[in-house]
Amino acid sequence: MLEKNYTLEWLDFIINVTLNDAKTDVSTLSSKQLETIVEKAQEEKDRHISFLKHQSFNLDSRRKIQLLIRQYHASLVMLLDQAYENTSRTQNGNSMLRQALESISASLDELLGFVENRFHEYLSLDERAPAAYLSQVKREMLDRLELLRQELFVRVDNRTLTDIVLQSLNSFIYDSEKRPISFREVFYKKELLAGLEKISQEQDQTTLHGAVVELLVYLNFNSRSFMNYYTQKLAQKINAFGAVHEKMTELLLSYKQFNQMHRKPTVKLNPHHADLKKVLGNWFAQEITYLEKKHQWDVLPLQNQQQPSKAKSDPFKIMCFLSVDQIALTLRAMDATRVVKAKSLNAVIQTIAPYLSTPRKEDLSQESMRNKSYAFEQADKAIVIRMLEGMINWIKEY
Repeated sequence: MLEKNYTLEWLDFIINVTLNDAKTDVSTLSSKQLETIVEKAQEEKDRHISFLKHQSFNLDSRRKIQLLIRQYHASLVMLLDQAYENTSRTQNGNSMLRQALESISASLDELLGFVENRFHEYLSLDERAPAAYLSQVKREMLDRLELLRQELFVRVDNRTLTDIVLQSLNSFIYDSEKRPISFREVFYKKELLAGLEKISQEQDQTTLHGAVVELLVYLNFNSRSFMNYYTQKLAQKINAFGAVHEKMTELLLSYKQFNQMHRKPTVKLNPHHADLKKVLGNWFAQEITYLEKKHQWDVLPLQNQQQPSKAKSDPFKIMCFLSVDQIALTLRAMDATRVVKAKSLNAVIQTIAPYLSTPRKEDLSQESMRNKSYAFEQADKAIVIRMLEGMINWIKEY
């Protein structure tokens, strides 16, 4: 029904017939006619964008919107392919026709970009991208990548990291002709490039390295070379500390920072490799276990006679990267939902609190925790919810 009311029929006719030298004697087209066609193509582009925006609000089901968007996307890709083919066959002497075809291709590319950016969740991302479309994407990315070399990569203070990113993008641009490329991979590389361009606008050079790492974590850049780089960088930082407990503190802090980095769901650089979050999470767990065991076997000098008995009486403490308020909220939720069973919330706090510490407090006040378990700030609720969501995601992916 929608297709009969509004189609790409005019653009289809212009590209497949009027400007196709296999079907039309394009040399007979005057400069005025070509100028009129280009202006009309611009109007068609704007009209289709307006139509798609309107339909996205008016259609009453996701299935209808998905059908419309997929039809538009498939048709635009084929039209763009034909437009590129027409341009490649244009004789060098006919500059007006070449310019007209390039202008129309630019309008089609802009319309296609609008569909991909605005409605990407409705597209079938695992379909193979056509060769001509892919060729145009690579040409655009190559120009943008060259600017990034000058504006960003020379300012990032680590050549190894920028080489990892460059290798991934260069492999897509230069080596991907040997294998089929899906729209999913195209969109991923486009988003990676756009993220790097945004980072390049930052003025503070000291933040660039961290911003690139956060972008790669956000996009699940599960390249083995990047994961090796990330863990080696952390290991160097942690091993710079002498005492085991200092290393543990730094390792736990790094783990907390890693878990707090945002991640975009359902994206992955390499679909055949494990998620970056799972691999690095396992690395952190192994390193924490190793340092815990090493700390247990460390031999401390005997300074006085009172120290051994004191060490025996002190309970083993687990470092928790939540505040006292957040721990109190968590314990109250566990008690209220019967995850744990005790006589009262006070009994839960009395039993668990002696075995917990935080980066700010070695010994937690049970009285303070009890008082804080009755009133919470929204910020503390948000942090606890994010922590629980992170646990849920980890369990799902395990």
